[in-house]
Amino acid sequence: MRTDGRKNPAKPRGRKKLGRKILLIGAVVLAVACAAFLAPMAARAAKRYVCRIPAFKIKQVRVEGLKYVRKEDFIRFVGDPKGESILSYDMKDAMKRIEGHPWIKSAIVRRDFPDEVRFELVERTPAAVVQTSSGKYIVDSDGFALAKESGPGWEFLPPIEYPSSQGLGILDIKTEGCLDKALRLMRIARESKGPLSSAVVEIGKDGDPLLLFDGASVLVGGGGYRQKIRRLTDVESDIVRRGLMPGLIDLRFPGKVVVAGRPASGGSAAGKPVIDARSF
Repeated sequence: MRTDGRKNPAKPRGRKKLGRKILLIGAVVLAVACAAFLAPMAARAAKRYVCRIPAFKIKQVRVEGLKYVRKEDFIRFVGDPKGESILSYDMKDAMKRIEGHPWIKSAIVRRDFPDEVRFELVERTPAAVVQTSSGKYIVDSDGFALAKESGPGWEFLPPIEYPSSQGLGILDIKTEGCLDKALRLMRIARESKGPLSSAVVEIGKDGDPLLLFDGASVLVGGGGYRQKIRRLTDVESDIVRRGLMPGLIDLRFPGKVVVAGRPASGGSAAGKPVIDARSF
């Protein structure tokens, strides 16, 4: 009691409760902060532990879809995953490596638990051998250069002459348009009956393809190849009946076939003065 005879005032109960509440909130915040800090460390530690389990080590590598690329060469290119943990194998990195392979058009990488990685691949299909001033290159049906021809085994592919090219880089998109037109013309010519089915395709200096067969050059321009080849087939018998020896056949004019005789020196008339031109 106070000496002046008055009672001591009692401390408010609400203040005590507020203090306890603040302490409780602080403890909870501290616990959450500790958990947030320690959880990633615990997760990483758990992952390292699981990745070391022998049952999850990659033992098998399955490669599907290859015909022209050897399995061993592909695995060497992308990196052999054997011995790594299937849980930590970086499939995104593997995809980036595969995208740099000139022969692979698309791919899927899968984990097959517990110990196998599978590559499902779609190869580019070689369609022709392109002869340039710097050598021969294998190109696919999209006009991409796959590799430089370095040996036998590609004789089954039709030839395309590209004398003005200084060479094709791997997947060189600069020549894609020219090669695309040449490949389309080549396919249509091979579908036709008669001498054109064995004609050689050449890409001219203007980037448009032409056909070479039996000493004659067939100019076709930049498109409409099917109709132009059909037009030439329709007048082929007339050319033979008249006993002409064409050096140049021009299909670039709508609804007309212009035939010119061979130069006196023989060979192709492409790029040389037209001699005795006739229209059909």
